[in-house]
Amino acid sequence: MKLGGVSMFPYEKLQTLNELETVVYNYINKHQTAVETMTIRALAQKAHVSTSTILRFAEKMGYEGYSELRFALKQHRKHTQEVARGETYDITMPLADFFSKVNSVDFGKLIDQAMDLIDHAPLVLFYGIGSGNSLAQYGARFWSNAGKLSLPVMDPFQPFPAHTPLPEGTVMVVLSVSGETQQVIELVTKVQPEHVKIIAVTNHGNSTLAKMSDLVISYYMPDLVHGDLNLTTQVPIVYLIPRFTIKLATIVSTQTK
Repeated sequence: MKLGGVSMFPYEKLQTLNELETVVYNYINKHQTAVETMTIRALAQKAHVSTSTILRFAEKMGYEGYSELRFALKQHRKHTQEVARGETYDITMPLADFFSKVNSVDFGKLIDQAMDLIDHAPLVLFYGIGSGNSLAQYGARFWSNAGKLSLPVMDPFQPFPAHTPLPEGTVMVVLSVSGETQQVIELVTKVQPEHVKIIAVTNHGNSTLAKMSDLVISYYMPDLVHGDLNLTTQVPIVYLIPRFTIKLATIVSTQTK
């Protein structure tokens, strides 16, 4: 969620939530308009948490109380409506927030964790559907250029027969904006028993895909849709793939000396 270019729920703050506070976040994220008019007790009842949990959530997100959080939700909705009419949306604002985030120490540690999995992998598979499929091809080619065997999974219904298991330690990089697409979840379910490590690159760090993965890289861009089509920017992925490529090339070069 973004408001005037400032994150309502920034990445680094979402990482501080405990399990119950995450429940509050998920409920608000799914019922934003309804929550605008809910009392704190009503929200507590709907989300099955205590009012103190909601207050802690609001405080962690940077709001002084529940009333301020509700006001921010209302302003966010108005801003979203303006974006839908094409009046005020400026992609530079959320992207500036993203580039600030990826240069933080915490995000650097996340990239290091991903690199450790990738470095030890005998094979890297990229998977996505729709625009994610095009980015999967882009990622696989870039990483192959760096010397890491990487292949895109082109067919969302690709079978992985049990009698021909993937090499142990294979990494699958799954690209999904929502983290909830049925074909994505089904494929991850197929490969998990094969000792495959899943790296999710998604816009939603609390999605089903994220919960199924060994490592999650979230970028939290404003969700933009046009009918059934998702117009959420993919610039973060286009940026992250070459950033990983440079690190991979350095590692591979060191190993071959």
